[in-house]
Amino acid sequence: MSASARIDRTLCLGTGLCESMAQDLFLLDDEGLAVPLPGDGGDERTELLRSIADCCPTGAITVTEKGPGAAARENAHESKG
Repeated sequence: MSASARIDRTLCLGTGLCESMAQDLFLLDDEGLAVPLPGDGGDERTELLRSIADCCPTGAITVTEKGPGAAARENAHESKG
């Protein structure tokens, strides 16, 4: 199972928490807002993305799982903010 993250740029304040938790998964762009980086990975990456989404202070990160059986979990894990 793999997952990807989406950033709602209207919610992101650019605190950089996501980037500090995983520089290989997120960066802050020239506007100071978070950008998810592409990448493949398994369950570890998925769990890390979920953890980062849970920590996002504004709830700007949505995690979508991909792969067999993931349809039921698509967009099921959004940050709580």
